[in-house]
Amino acid sequence: MKKEILKQQTIYVHMDNVINNVVTSGITFCDFMNGVMSPPQNVLLLKHQFPEASFNAHTSFHYSEVSDLSELKKAPVSQYADFCWVDFEDIDLVNQLTAQEVAELLYLAHTGRHLRSPFYYKLQNNFVYLTKEDGRYNKVYYRNLDQFYHVLGYAIWKNMMQMTTEKIVLPFVKRKKIADIPVELLKKFAEYFREGACISFDDAVKSRNQIEVPIGLNLKDDMQELLRSSDLIEYEHVVAHLIYDMKQNEWSVIDG
Repeated sequence: MKKEILKQQTIYVHMDNVINNVVTSGITFCDFMNGVMSPPQNVLLLKHQFPEASFNAHTSFHYSEVSDLSELKKAPVSQYADFCWVDFEDIDLVNQLTAQEVAELLYLAHTGRHLRSPFYYKLQNNFVYLTKEDGRYNKVYYRNLDQFYHVLGYAIWKNMMQMTTEKIVLPFVKRKKIADIPVELLKKFAEYFREGACISFDDAVKSRNQIEVPIGLNLKDDMQELLRSSDLIEYEHVVAHLIYDMKQNEWSVIDG
């Protein structure tokens, strides 16, 4: 049976297990909030354009508490350019940050690099979220990297949903239900993620019963160069395929 080539957004992942940060392309703030196991309760906004934020006089940063996060989640973050934040537990402890710690947070947001550990005792933060163009180039520090795999699983699931429903135009046609992708299956790609890997929905192939998504290594262009352009992410060779069986509603991985 003839196969159709689908054009969807590729996801790029480069993971640093030493300092627990992940650089991604193709995963947005909304994907992060929908996928993460334990969403942030409060966020200290280091760089943003969110109009509903509150102001903290001690740090001169704006912040959003849990009651505001639903609005932040709906905000046009991709239009903000710089969007940087760190989560925190209690605003009273934010008010105890030293001038040195505030300076470190400013440096982190400005350069995308940490001076000391990006996880602060006073903030009890689980994340540091840094982007200059949300969804195109994001860098996120995770206290627990398992949280990232859940975010990635959601982003993959979303793309698969788009693939299986993109030609449905009649409201009474039943949409296919896509099973959640097991986190343990995604962890099989950890070695590739450490090198920098593409989950290439641009090159995904759909047949009658399954979708095959190639996993590619060795970007043809540096990610910093891609940040300055709108070019598609391209890679040099395929090392594996992520398979979704639409009949059995099951995920699998094959090498090569």
